[in-house]
Amino acid sequence: MDGKQEIYDSMKGHNVHISYTGVFDGQILSVIAKNIEYSLSQDPIVNKKMFKVFLELAQNISYYSDEKLAVNKHEESGVGTITIQEFKNHFVFATGNIISKVDTEKIERKCKKINSLTREDLRKFKREQRKLPAGAKGGGNIGLIQVALTSENPIDYKLIPLEDGKHFYIIATKVDKF
Repeated sequence: MDGKQEIYDSMKGHNVHISYTGVFDGQILSVIAKNIEYSLSQDPIVNKKMFKVFLELAQNISYYSDEKLAVNKHEESGVGTITIQEFKNHFVFATGNIISKVDTEKIERKCKKINSLTREDLRKFKREQRKLPAGAKGGGNIGLIQVALTSENPIDYKLIPLEDGKHFYIIATKVDKF
């Protein structure tokens, strides 16, 4: 078994509602999104938060994973993993994917900054990021900021070095039940 499969497997745990590893294309995302939006919680507000967090993190994998697979003749999507676990007072949403060594420093810096900001400062930072030119892959550089705002919790992240110089990037956040 290769190192990345062990990492994918380590993200699975108890109380798992959703666990998926593979290509993050539109068809797969649609099925998972519907499940999240309507069936995880009895509280529609919690489901809506989970849905929004899912969209941001899934797009992250689809656009920025260094591991890609063809979904048709003209399009590739990123490969990664997602798990949603339920606990007494919250859900934990975790995603993981491979990123290039070049991106690790930028991602770590951004996560640290996001976690250091107050809610109001996060909103201000999001407005500032929206004014910047779109990212190289079409992103507006606001996905992780939106995850922190929506979940109302810090972003937990881990960068695990792989043998080929790349890193496996795990990001998790908690969504409280109300």
